[in-house]
Amino acid sequence: MFAPSDRTYARASFDEHEHPPKKPRHRHPALWSPSKPTVVFVGTVAIGLTLFEMTEELEARYIDGKYIPTSKIPSQQMRRLSPTWNWSTRMDFATGRLCIRAFSPYPWTDWSQSWKEAKQCSLRGQLDEIVQQLTDAAPVIARLVEEAEEQARIRQQEWKEQIRRREERERIRLQNEAREQARTDLLSAIKHWDDIKRIQAFFSDAECSVSNLSETERCIAMDKLAEARELVGELDPLQALLEWKGPQER
Repeated sequence: MFAPSDRTYARASFDEHEHPPKKPRHRHPALWSPSKPTVVFVGTVAIGLTLFEMTEELEARYIDGKYIPTSKIPSQQMRRLSPTWNWSTRMDFATGRLCIRAFSPYPWTDWSQSWKEAKQCSLRGQLDEIVQQLTDAAPVIARLVEEAEEQARIRQQEWKEQIRRREERERIRLQNEAREQARTDLLSAIKHWDDIKRIQAFFSDAECSVSNLSETERCIAMDKLAEARELVGELDPLQALLEWKGPQER
């Protein structure tokens, strides 16, 4: 059947070569596959199945717009080919032989087995052996799933612990930042308080000194003081303290 939707099942990647190269090639094959993996259930254990035609890498010549295996080109035609207008390369060709690949469709598990069709032996003759090996593999896959789920649980706990530690570090950082900012603002408020006291003392001393002036000079001085007070604005030394926020308020 197609894999049900009760949990996550994934199709394992594979190499369709009958004899996979030792060094994998970086390519983007256009291999068709259904949107969901095909699975068979042995009890409650799902085993993925992929049926595909194998390919083989052969030397080929480009003739009349397509690649043809060199071994299938008649010798007389080979002799007539112009070395200037055709060339040889290595290409993948379908073998006409099938392969059944079984795999674990569960995330974080690694199990697979393949049965290849040979020229003298078709897959039909291997079906009893395949069924038996899949049946034997079910408990192995079940154990791998349990181990993977346990590892996933451990990773989840570690992830949560990392988040908790990161949040704790961030909380301490913000706490220290709030404390430092509160201290800076408090020192600024204290300085502002001192400035206001100095300004108030200046006006008080000036008003006391005005009384010693003549009538004309006293009028001029009082006008100057009034203009200066208006320019400085209202002075309230407590206002800066009332507006100050402590570390807990931040």
